[in-house]
Order: sequence, then structure tokens, then C-alpha cells
Amino acid sequence: MEQEKFRRLLSDVKKWIVQTLAEHDAQKQPVAAANFAKLERFYPAGLLQRVQRVIVDRCPVPPLANTGTPQLSDIENWDLKGIPWENTIFIRRDLAGWDAVHFHELLHIVQWEYLGTDDYLTAWAIGTITRGYRDNPLEEMAFRHQSRFETTDTPYDVIREVTAEIANWPYSNFDIRRIT
Repeated sequence: MEQEKFRRLLSDVKKWIVQTLAEHDAQKQPVAAANFAKLERFYPAGLLQRVQRVIVDRCPVPPLANTGTPQLSDIENWDLKGIPWENTIFIRRDLAGWDAVHFHELLHIVQWEYLGTDDYLTAWAIGTITRGYRDNPLEEMAFRHQSRFETTDTPYDVIREVTAEIANWPYSNFDIRRIT
């Protein structure tokens, strides 16, 4: 994918995000309203109050079928459990009561807020194209922390650990020349 084509795609996705969030505005509720006691021990109350959740039958994804990049265009066919878009997480209706999927998507919100929209979306695209979904560094981190959340009752500072880990990432995670 050419750099200019990627920049246009990024711009289109950002417009799609704004539109999608607006379309679901009436359905948004703070994650805190779900009253997940365990989540409250791992994330600060302010984050749980600020981040919104929307319960959906199918998680919304941008139209990527015409990107010419199979690793991205296939996303439209994935049956996602949840997905973050800026300050909102979308959770599949059948998983609305599962705290671990909320934990995972909240971790993506932490990544998103730390990196900013452009770097988050760029890193996600580069990781998915070059390594695949599961080995994408953002996903690998989220799944690793989700596993820790599911197997321990001992809280830890998720935000501090996630941001410290990202701070040590190589620039190549954000270098679009890797996919051009």
C-alpha cells in the first residue's frame, strides 16, 4: 500500500469513526454503569466513567473491502467480540456480561489515548498486515493482560504497565513504509 493511499485510508477511517459514534450516541452508557466489580479494581473509576460502551448485535467496522490489502479487508467478515473506537467500546450483545472482554477493550482505549488516534490506527494496521491479528503488538498486549486479569484477583496498575510498555516500542511499529 502506498503511503499516500494509506494516509487517505486513515482519513476515511477517522471520518467513519466520527459518523459511527454519532449514530450510536443514544445507546452509549459509561462502562461504570455495568458494575463490574473486578474491573473497578484494575482500572481507575474516572476511566470507567469516561469510557462509553455500546451493546450491539455485530461490532461495527469500517468499510475496508476495497483497500487492496487482504489482511485489512477481511476484517469486515470477522465476528468480533468487541472493538474500541476512540472513547467508546462496542461489545457484542451475547458478551455484555463478560468482564474480560470489557477489560480487553478498555486496554485498547488506554493504548488509543496514550498513542493518539493516528498512531493507534497506524500501529494496528501495520501490526495486522505484517504479523496478523493475534500477533499484532496491540492485540498481543491486550490478550496477554486479559489472560492475567482472568487468572488473578490481584489488581495491578494496568495503565502504568501498558503505557510503559508502549513507550519502549520501536519506531517500526508506526512506520508506514513497512507496508508500502
